[in-house]
Amino acid sequence: MSNKTPAAISAILTILILVLVAILFTLLQMVALNGASERQGLTAMSVSLACQGIAILLLGMFAARTTRFLITKVEWNSILAVVITVLVATTIGGVISFLSAVITIPVAGIR
Repeated sequence: MSNKTPAAISAILTILILVLVAILFTLLQMVALNGASERQGLTAMSVSLACQGIAILLLGMFAARTTRFLITKVEWNSILAVVITVLVATTIGGVISFLSAVITIPVAGIR
């Protein structure tokens, strides 16, 4: 098996999981912004989704490159490299999603 297949699998899995996490945090942010005005809520959610979208794309590339690195340079097993990379990238993405949802509320001017 070439190195491109596990790298593609890890990138796709990471992106899919992070999209689900982004949807979850967006729904939670909607509940948190229940009493805010529509303009402030829309600003907070737009900035949060932009941050999450950028993080998803960057972490997908990170997962693919890290998997390829672990297989070729460190000589790890393909399955182990994919699992570890997806777990690390998903954890980082979840933290970024949470922080973007929490930080954008005061940035939008909501008290």
